[in-house]
Amino acid sequence: MNGQLSEQPLAELIREISSKNFTGRLRLQHELIKVAIYFIDGQILYVASNIKSLRLREYLRKANLVSEQALERIPSNESDLALARTLCAEKLLQAEVAEQIQARQISEMLRLALQWLDGTWEFDYRSRLNEEVNFKFDVPGLILEAARNIPPEFAASRFKNPTEIFSLSESFPSHINVLPAEGFLLSRLDQPRSMNELITMSGARESEAVHMIYVLALTGFIKRESWKSSFRDTQPATVPEAPKKKESAPQPTPAVVVKEIVDEAEELDRFLRRVSLANSHYEVLGIERSGPPDDLKSIYYNLARRFHPDRYQRVEESLKLKVESAFARITQAYDVLRDANLRSSYDRKLEAKDKAQALARSAPTAEPPKPVEIPQTPDASREVKVETPATGPSIAEQAEARFKEGFASFELGQFNVSIGLFAAAARAMPNEARYRSYHGRALAKQESTRRKAEAELQAALKLAPEDVECRLALAELYRDLGFKLRAKNECERAIASAPNNQKARQLLKTIK
Repeated sequence: MNGQLSEQPLAELIREISSKNFTGRLRLQHELIKVAIYFIDGQILYVASNIKSLRLREYLRKANLVSEQALERIPSNESDLALARTLCAEKLLQAEVAEQIQARQISEMLRLALQWLDGTWEFDYRSRLNEEVNFKFDVPGLILEAARNIPPEFAASRFKNPTEIFSLSESFPSHINVLPAEGFLLSRLDQPRSMNELITMSGARESEAVHMIYVLALTGFIKRESWKSSFRDTQPATVPEAPKKKESAPQPTPAVVVKEIVDEAEELDRFLRRVSLANSHYEVLGIERSGPPDDLKSIYYNLARRFHPDRYQRVEESLKLKVESAFARITQAYDVLRDANLRSSYDRKLEAKDKAQALARSAPTAEPPKPVEIPQTPDASREVKVETPATGPSIAEQAEARFKEGFASFELGQFNVSIGLFAAAARAMPNEARYRSYHGRALAKQESTRRKAEAELQAALKLAPEDVECRLALAELYRDLGFKLRAKNECERAIASAPNNQKARQLLKTIK
């Protein structure tokens, strides 16, 4: 059996299942939130949900009842019942405390689901809870609270016949206190009366009176002539009768049920993680660059159907903000890639970015340090290990990253950009010859900075006199500045260091 909560809200479903003594599982879904309620002989036995904040693990964290280390040892996909059982078995949690927390957890899940006036429900007679539990929670009180909060217009929609007869129930929840106006209306039911009579005798406005009648009927204080029925009057004969001791035939365990419910929440986590790590619009949408444009629309609408922010209005604020941010990226990616001109321009930018990254990876690397012999001392053979705390990228690592970015910009002809990046690397590590050398080469590319280039190239050669490429860069700079003799001298020094260097010999010819 299944239906819409707008036609049959949870409070009415519980009332009918209870009145017919049904056993089974009622599954509800509102947007992405799911709740599973297990019944035995019409009584609620257990409730599970996919909402992270309503899981037992979160309750234990908030109450500081179990250490984080202990919780991390237990797989996160364990059902709440299995988690409680494990913690109690390991004497990390008292059984009485576990029962109290789970009873409160169940109450809060029911309180949430009782508010839903839209969504879907499905009842499965065959499903049983394969656990023996006995949690104490106040279902009538929760239903009364939810019924009082239901909008009056919705309550009015539950009554179609103004002549329907109501009478006082033979028994009702004795622990529930009614409001004065509700008590007065009950006092008018000294005999069966119609809806119109009750409204007239209540002394309240019609909408208020109808609302009170709905509350009192739903919580069992009064009997109404006809409730809308969603189930047949008896449970199907094909379903074995549930044992009275709250035991059941082997059926899906809570772990299986909870895993089914949690899957959608895990899917959302995977979606948010994928979007946060995406480096392109294609990765945001999860498609290949070569994918056919015709598939783009269906992919976007599928993502919108599953992850649109409107579906997350009742989740915790931090999660709602993450969903909104991720979906903004999804929408931006779709808007760019569906437009042929924008997509073409974006692809060119990606190609340039890929090329720059490839060039950065090809940047010259530092020469490995030469081994240094350390004189032996009485303690020299003793190995000393010094552990360095992980505090993020070191200054040297940051300088190397700037150098690689600068090298890519230099190779792409973006000399202004490369000058700034090389300068940053050289400031951080002034004794690294590569940084000073390439900073000088970048400065030499522009007439306004050539004088500064000389100083950087000379500084690099002091650090690495054998760097032929740096010496030739200095020779080219002198040639461009009109200092032919200096240029010639640098070429001859390069040839003396590397006799077979054809670039040096060719440059020397042009200077002569």
